[in-house]
Order: sequence, then C-alpha cells, then structure tokens
Amino acid sequence: MTPSSASKPFEQVAPYYDLLMREIPYLWWLHYIEVLLEHHERPNVKRVLDLCCGTGNLTELLALSGFEAVGVDLSEPMVQCARQKAQAHNLSIPYYVQDASELNLPERFDLVVSLFDSLNNIIVPERFAECMRRVYHHLNPEGLFIFDLNTEYAFKEKLFDQSNRRSRSGLRYHWRSEYDPRTRLCTVRMEFWVSEGGQWRYFQEIHLQRAYSNREVEAMLREAGFNEVYLYDAYSFDPPMNRSDRVFFVALV
Repeated sequence: MTPSSASKPFEQVAPYYDLLMREIPYLWWLHYIEVLLEHHERPNVKRVLDLCCGTGNLTELLALSGFEAVGVDLSEPMVQCARQKAQAHNLSIPYYVQDASELNLPERFDLVVSLFDSLNNIIVPERFAECMRRVYHHLNPEGLFIFDLNTEYAFKEKLFDQSNRRSRSGLRYHWRSEYDPRTRLCTVRMEFWVSEGGQWRYFQEIHLQRAYSNREVEAMLREAGFNEVYLYDAYSFDPPMNRSDRVFFVALV
C-alpha cells in the first residue's frame, strides 16, 4: 500500500469524487429546486450560478434542463474535473475557480444555488456573511438564492460518520467526525483507499464544517439585502424542526 499524507479538502479526492457520490440522486435534487422555483413563482429563471459546484454534476443537469449554467468552486482540481466532463459531454459551461466569500464574476444571474451543505465549509461567520452579500450583488432583480446547510443536530448525531472499506468499486473510505459545541465546528477525518495499478493507495483529508443557527443565517441574508427569506425542512415545504438534519433556505431579492 502506498501511503500519502493528509491533503487540502477536495484535492486528492477530486478524481474519485464522482465515484464517491455515485449514489447521490442528483435528478431528485434538481427536481426539488424546480419545485421551489414554481412554489415561489419564479418561472422565468434562465441564468443559473452553481456555487461550490464540485465536479459539475448538478451544473450539467441544469444545463441539460435548459438553463444557462455557470459553475464556481474553490477547488481547482474539482473544477478541472468539471471542465473535462463538460468537454466530453459537448456542453458549453463556463467554470471558474473562486472562493464563495470572494465571488466576483462579470455577470448577474436569475438564480444562485449552492447544494450538498457546501456553505457549511465556510467556518468563519464574517466570511459566511460576506458570501451572502456577494451572492446578492450577483443576482438580477427578482432573483433568488437557494442553498442548504447541515444543522447542529446533524453534527451532534454524527451523521457524517460512514464507512465502506469492503467496496469492490476501487474506492474505499472511512470517515469519523467530532463536533465541538463551543466552537460549533465539526471536524471530519476522512480516510481513503484507492486501487491503482494493482496496489492500494492511501490518503487522508480533513474537512471542517460550522453549524449555523437558522436565526443567524436569516439575519445575515436580510443584512445582505434580501427582502424575503424562507426556511424548509429538506425536500419539503415543512418548517425546520428540532431534529431536522438539513435545512433549505430560499432568499428572494
């Protein structure tokens, strides 16, 4: 087995990310976004920014569904994968490497989406608030921002913990999390084993996520300029509950 030290989040895992996420029902997530647009009477959305787009799986579905999609992610290796896939699928999707808290594109959008608890990775509240402001300034009139966050309940219940060390897919992993209620930070230690040329290569990544309360996120959104903010228990129109592990936010300009 070839060892490797811990790397930056989404760096070494980028080439294997799609294999890791192969069970994720991306079409279901896209459908929920479309239902939210219909519910909030935004039928004319055309230009969409997929913020923290990863390897572009949702971005491509948005493009194939008729939206003019653009992707942004902090991880250059993830964006490289997204660009390669778009080229292979003959899709014209612009991808940019940018920090969500420093978003600076020469265009505006009808919709910004950020899914799969990506924004929990912004662990400094001031930078989270700045992300809300940057998104607001990249939206057209009557635009909207849809994103989801893991809740503190999810971190306390260790919902990040998972293991698949007997997979035959060529990728094995073992994740363990620790949540500190004082700092509200969840540290996820991720171990990976990848089969390459008949040998298993081992590497680690350490991811940090922060728990934000619904109240403070709503306050940040309103301070950024959003006029209306709605919160939903994931994949529904129900209000968040104490045991909600994921909350969707819909913020309207």
